[in-house]
Amino acid sequence: MNELPFELKKYHKSFTRCNWARQGLNLYNFEEIYNKYIYATHCQLCNKQFATQRERYMEHCHKTGEFRNIVCNSCNQKKTDVKLQSNNTSGYKGISKVKDKKMKQGFRWVFAVNFNGNQKIIKSGKDLDKLVKFAEQWKKDNNYYT
Repeated sequence: MNELPFELKKYHKSFTRCNWARQGLNLYNFEEIYNKYIYATHCQLCNKQFATQRERYMEHCHKTGEFRNIVCNSCNQKKTDVKLQSNNTSGYKGISKVKDKKMKQGFRWVFAVNFNGNQKIIKSGKDLDKLVKFAEQWKKDNNYYT
């Protein structure tokens, strides 16, 4: 293989295996993925060059643990299946319950997305099913990362 792009500490490989397992990454082909990760020099989505090893992230499906890409932080944050927020009782990424005394039931559902690290509310309402359908269509129409 090529020369390593970054200096690695002695126990990096074993530490990485434990860390990825803790994050839910499926490790059935760990060696192959680890080598891709170590030798990655650019984000596989936006082609940004990594200046340090800390700028690389393992982009994977949080439901199945399947590896997808090695990406920069910005691209990793744009993915829609990143872990749900603690106030999210809907079970859908980006849709949360918010207290609202003006609403008859005392709360409303809010669909929000992240743009360049800033959260933006797209739509809110009392009907969760309608908001979920809206959110799915909005993500498709706006090419929001899935």
